[in-house]
Amino acid sequence: MKRTRGAAAVAAAVAAVALLIPHPAAAATAPVSTPAAARQYYPDVDHLTCEINRERARLGLPPLLVSDRADDVGRGHARDMASMERLTSVGSDGRNLRTRLSDAGVFSERVYEFMFSGYDNDDYFADMATDPSPNNSFHKAVTSRDFAAWGLGYDRTYWDVNLLGPHRRLDARSAVCAPGSS
Repeated sequence: MKRTRGAAAVAAAVAAVALLIPHPAAAATAPVSTPAAARQYYPDVDHLTCEINRERARLGLPPLLVSDRADDVGRGHARDMASMERLTSVGSDGRNLRTRLSDAGVFSERVYEFMFSGYDNDDYFADMATDPSPNNSFHKAVTSRDFAAWGLGYDRTYWDVNLLGPHRRLDARSAVCAPGSS
């Protein structure tokens, strides 16, 4: 009987330790707290649109709309650029912006593409988009009457920004702005 109690005590101790030490499979799936910089980043398209629209309003322009389909096109091209590790308007499949948009059913009279790489911060992007410096071609484009909507794609510091001119079949929505924003 003593041996049975001793074995039971050892089994209970092992079970208690097992509860304190996570199983390797459990550790892989458990949520992990990481610093903000290490978390997966993706731009807040609505927030960025609201920042740009504040600048457009200052200039007496109508708000820029968000094309969710153009966002998807931009996201795919940003992913493609990230996999190729270079900025390019032509994808690995040979398609250019107009073809990618057309294939996605995005209609626009005019299209223009900007590509960026090397940062992962909404505030930096918003500052660049709203900086009226004479040599800032991106600011000139996002504050142009020629463009009514945009789509934004991002992957591993590669950005693909698609500006869209007006079109009767352009599918776009207003940005959802935080209270106090444009």
